[in-house]
Amino acid sequence: MFGRRKANNTTDEPAIDPMTRARQMSDVVFDTFVKPMKLQRGLPSPVIAAMLGTLAGHAAQQAALHGLATQSPDYKDFTLVTVDGSNGDRYYFGDAINRPVLEWTYSVWALVGGVLKKMEVPFPDITEVVGHVASTVGSESFGVLRDLPQGAPTVRSLLSLWSAGEALSRDVPHADYVPVTFALAYQRLAQTDNQVDPSVDQVAMARIMMESTLAASKVIATPADLGQL
Repeated sequence: MFGRRKANNTTDEPAIDPMTRARQMSDVVFDTFVKPMKLQRGLPSPVIAAMLGTLAGHAAQQAALHGLATQSPDYKDFTLVTVDGSNGDRYYFGDAINRPVLEWTYSVWALVGGVLKKMEVPFPDITEVVGHVASTVGSESFGVLRDLPQGAPTVRSLLSLWSAGEALSRDVPHADYVPVTFALAYQRLAQTDNQVDPSVDQVAMARIMMESTLAASKVIATPADLGQL
């Protein structure tokens, strides 16, 4: 969806650090995904926030799995456990998932909170959001975003957009920075709305972003969920 940068096979060009590349690719996400969704398809910003959050959440899950599999020092002694839901779905819990979502310097929550602070907007109660997502695991309410109207896309349905994140991961040289890319695109969405449409409820938008991120980071998606079948 976002296209790919042509590979450079020379060794003369210095490597770009992951955060710089994440910022570059966040502009690609905004220009080729967010803008068309908003301007051409007319989707409201809260729905786009749910899309970005879902992509960020699944990317965070992949980052945690990669960090554990490669024995990255950043994930040393971190845990990841699988929980079976009564509905037949399976979920991940543990501090390995929490790191890219909530606890790292460049976690999704750190970046969402950063833009709220810059705009001087109150923070949503992240403890309540975390508790809500955890309490709905295995139920029909899981991934149904409370600040969106009935009939709006759910996290489960939005996971089908993952092909975009998968393509993006090839352009970001570190798995931890793929969710960063979507969180930075969210920052730009929030700031743009704050300038052109002050009526947008930025607290609700941030809550949607984090609720979708948390849900997508936990659910173990099938290939069908990810649009791979």
